[in-house]
Amino acid sequence: MSETLSEAVRLLGRLRDGAGRVTIDSARAVPILRMGLITTLYFRQGHTLDARFRIDACFARFYEAFRPLLKWQHYQHPRKLAPSSFARCRQQILDSSPHEPLLWSLSSADASQVANYQLFLTCTPQEQAETDLCCLKMVLPWAYLTENGGVGLYEGWIKFLCSQLHAEHGYGGLGCIVPSAGHRHLSLEYRLALSNNGLMVDSGPHMESLRLLNRIKGVSWYTVLGQRFVRQLGGNDRLRGTLSSHSDITFHAYDGGLLIRTGILPDLLPATETIPLAYRALNKVLKPIRLQDTGCLHPYPIPGPCFTRETTAQWYARFD
Repeated sequence: MSETLSEAVRLLGRLRDGAGRVTIDSARAVPILRMGLITTLYFRQGHTLDARFRIDACFARFYEAFRPLLKWQHYQHPRKLAPSSFARCRQQILDSSPHEPLLWSLSSADASQVANYQLFLTCTPQEQAETDLCCLKMVLPWAYLTENGGVGLYEGWIKFLCSQLHAEHGYGGLGCIVPSAGHRHLSLEYRLALSNNGLMVDSGPHMESLRLLNRIKGVSWYTVLGQRFVRQLGGNDRLRGTLSSHSDITFHAYDGGLLIRTGILPDLLPATETIPLAYRALNKVLKPIRLQDTGCLHPYPIPGPCFTRETTAQWYARFD
């Protein structure tokens, strides 16, 4: 127990130091990039009424948990968040047509600012249900993990969201948070991702859903595997048995799949340091289901250096 506590204290210190390095303000002292705790999940059938009720439960829980901190809502257009507008959007979404795409978000900041708290959803219409995935992303401040019971609270969140959505796959860990309208800052994400292997590149997860229809993005602090992928890897027992020698890899079931946690806390994993054995071992096991046609993580023009097809493939292979 004392060794576990000591390791947690050490990793929290690394997180604090890392958060300072991954904090960038503009010349006017306006935050343009922060390190955050992200959860991104891909799921199917978001156009159905049953799924809309389960999505609604996710947003209701997030709203109740962080209501004093949430200021903005986006559904059809940006608007100030208030109890009445939230209730109205919930009903409109439940009443919406399955033939319409769905975009909904709650946020602590408008599109020009870095949000410490955000829940973001995109759902494909019924006509694209077999050829594309829906995507939900939750953003929390990394310091959420330092609160009393923070790791357990976060684990409760990711289990709840995975079970509600019947997640196909996804991940939870550290990522760069930029303003929703901050594509011009993505060169900073590129630079930081090259120097920190533990940072998930996740500025546009909904745009990657087509490539991730039958493949996963790879290893993070929490790696989410739906039953389809668990079966492809030989089943639950085989997966656990293969990784049983790594005590820092733990498994948690959710309704529809398996959560795999690597380490007590997330780590930036600086590129100058040796990659931990647990990450390498899990990466080796998951490589058969990892995305091979990696494309480009920054597929649109942005100022400054950014991901190309070549550097994207290198990033996906960073734990190989």
